[in-house]
Amino acid sequence: MARVAIITGATGGLGKEFVRFVSNERSIDEIWAVGRNKDKLYELKKEYAGLVPVIADISLDGTDIIRKKLKEEKPEVRLLVNNAGVAYMGSYEEMGSEKVKDFCEINCTGVAVLISEVLGYMHEGSGIINVSSASSFQPNPYLALYSASKVFVNNLSRALFRELKPRKINVTAVCPGWVDTKMLPRERNGKKIRYTGMISAEKVVNTALKDNRNGKDISTPGFFSKYFRLYSKVTPTRLVMWQWEKMIGKYLK
Repeated sequence: MARVAIITGATGGLGKEFVRFVSNERSIDEIWAVGRNKDKLYELKKEYAGLVPVIADISLDGTDIIRKKLKEEKPEVRLLVNNAGVAYMGSYEEMGSEKVKDFCEINCTGVAVLISEVLGYMHEGSGIINVSSASSFQPNPYLALYSASKVFVNNLSRALFRELKPRKINVTAVCPGWVDTKMLPRERNGKKIRYTGMISAEKVVNTALKDNRNGKDISTPGFFSKYFRLYSKVTPTRLVMWQWEKMIGKYLK
């Protein structure tokens, strides 16, 4: 029985960094790298022995593809990393209903369904890491759906952490601030964007894996994430939202 790690959104940013770290784990025989881009997946396969490309779109039939593969191969899933996700900064009204639906399919439904699919293949010592965000600590105007979707991820993760404790399966929501990856835009409307407390993908992934192994339900990598979690608890929400609007307002005009 192969011992596998399943990593969604594996071809870039945090996902690629998770692949790099997990490839060094002796307890893992295969990494099922899940992504939409076939070329990028097969380029990744050249770098890592034991990497199995899984071409799947979580917003469409991705969870069905993974379900069928699990039923066919019946592996032991040692680690699930729900990293696939999308973000949108701007007016919610301008998103449109189809974009809203796809957004929720990836950030919420896909996470919940995939966890449901893998649990039957997990045993004592397995782990689930769900990539959330420090944006989940407060409502964020003009980042409204992203923030709300990450609240869903946090609450699901922390509840399942308690439910799965008797099985000794750890569930961790990872809540970084701004992560320094190519996916992060460097300017908007001709203005360079300044990101407070930016952290490396390597730091986020290293901390996430350690926190999951150590049985933490929330991982706050870096000073900013830890500080902002506390700040959002003790500061009136209206004030925090006002500060957020003031900070991003110049980029939205």
